[in-house]
Amino acid sequence: MSAETGEPPDETAYATGIEEVFIAERGTPFLLSAKDWQLIRGWRESGIPVGTVIRAVRETFARRRARGAAGRISSISYCADAVEERWQMERRGLVGRDEGRRDENPAGIGVRLKLLAGALRSAAGAAVAEIDPEILRKGIEKAASKIEALPQEASFEETEAKLSDLEAALVRRLAKALGPGAEAAVESRVAEALGETAGIPPEIVDRMRRALTRREVRLRLALPALTLF
Repeated sequence: MSAETGEPPDETAYATGIEEVFIAERGTPFLLSAKDWQLIRGWRESGIPVGTVIRAVRETFARRRARGAAGRISSISYCADAVEERWQMERRGLVGRDEGRRDENPAGIGVRLKLLAGALRSAAGAAVAEIDPEILRKGIEKAASKIEALPQEASFEETEAKLSDLEAALVRRLAKALGPGAEAAVESRVAEALGETAGIPPEIVDRMRRALTRREVRLRLALPALTLF
């Protein structure tokens, strides 16, 4: 859902949001196959909010990490059952007051925003060797203040969209202030993850690079993911 208009995202925006989260969780590049596009199109046409799909994708990876599973998830279709299960649970209100039915519980969103702002501020003292601590502190404080100022009466999907925008802006700002060593390390890890990109359309390579860079900078500076999930 668009944070500005309240309308569902168009197909490209819907798919891109899912793709970027999948890349970040996977930690390596990923191109949507024709099968993936068909699956995502079906989710959108069925009315499944993009936030529900994103939560299911994150849950899938979290469960695999908890099990210590080897190998990588090679297709978004691996998350299909989790998406359907989470959508049914959210529609029926079976995922608990704090996590499910967020649109009907704005007070719960407010609590989570305060906790998220606090978690972000706690990262202000970390990794001071990687970046000017004052730039880190100011960037984090600005983002935390904006999180606290988000309207608690907004829907879950609107809030998630705004949090994603805040995270992207914060990471861009801090990435520019990284020390030479840290910047080189981030670029090296992103380049290694991207691998050979010959034949891939430039706009897709740029999208993968942004998602991977965002993930690497956030992890390097020990920043929490800005999400209600």
